[in-house]
Amino acid sequence: MFEIWAVPVVGALHVLGLAMFAGTVLSEAPALRRLRWIGLAVMILTGALLVLANPGRTWGSWSFRMKLGLLGALVFVRGPRWLVLAMWGAVIAASRGIAYF
Repeated sequence: MFEIWAVPVVGALHVLGLAMFAGTVLSEAPALRRLRWIGLAVMILTGALLVLANPGRTWGSWSFRMKLGLLGALVFVRGPRWLVLAMWGAVIAASRGIAYF
């Protein structure tokens, strides 16, 4: 029974981490900075678990490789906020494509 629910639960936690991160990224409030880092940590941990659940299919997806490329580029982007937000939007769109492409 656990195996049936493991991937959907980890996927839901991944989306929760995204919501925590994205919901605080536009705010400059110091109190929300901790939530931003917690959300990022949750996304990284659950993302790794999702890849490990089905590595062949995940790596075979061009959407996954595009997502990794965009995430790698985001590490180095120090541009205007609109560019960073647009890149995060592209990461989310590529993430949705993993299930289909």
